[in-house]
Amino acid sequence: MGVSRVTVRAALLRLQADNLLDIVPRGGAFVRAPNAKAIIASGPELKQAGSFIRTMERQGRQTLVRFLEPSSTMPAGEDLGAKMHIDADTTLLRRYRIHLIDRVPYRILDSYYLASLLGDLVGRDEGYVPLFKWLRDHTGLIAARAEERLNCRMPSTEEAILLNIARGQPVIDMDRWVWANDDTLFEYTHIVANGALHEFDYVYPIDEEAST
Repeated sequence: MGVSRVTVRAALLRLQADNLLDIVPRGGAFVRAPNAKAIIASGPELKQAGSFIRTMERQGRQTLVRFLEPSSTMPAGEDLGAKMHIDADTTLLRRYRIHLIDRVPYRILDSYYLASLLGDLVGRDEGYVPLFKWLRDHTGLIAARAEERLNCRMPSTEEAILLNIARGQPVIDMDRWVWANDDTLFEYTHIVANGALHEFDYVYPIDEEAST
């Protein structure tokens, strides 16, 4: 093609970052089947637990939740304690998993819940458990409010391996907090999503004062 190996390598990495190629070390470069973006809108995806999986299934896509570690309980520690405004020795339920759509990894989720409310979900990693419904049925509490904080960055080595992407391909890093109707902060989730496979669509009102 009349170009240097460096130029070819850069072009392949760009195509991999655009989700068009898989580069297998010592194996070659392979064209990917097209993967539809997951559109995260200010609707069901942001307001219902598990709606990402249900939305993909309604589109006829094959979904899988794979636990990277078995669910377990653990003390919050200083870092999670600060994030959830609880004591470091408070017991949390951890669920560390990855969402795959049509066998393609879309996002990694590392979730922590107050074990005093959701600890009975330990070991229930198989099958779909609607978390907010379970919370209401077993505790009477209703998920009422969420806050999300997004950041775009490059993945760590482990994240790139799990998402099957290049280290130079951006990911969406999201922190999510969820409160119950009694103002209890019961969930903190750290989400790392393949930036090429996600689109975030927000709709919000503008205060009248902005036009005066």
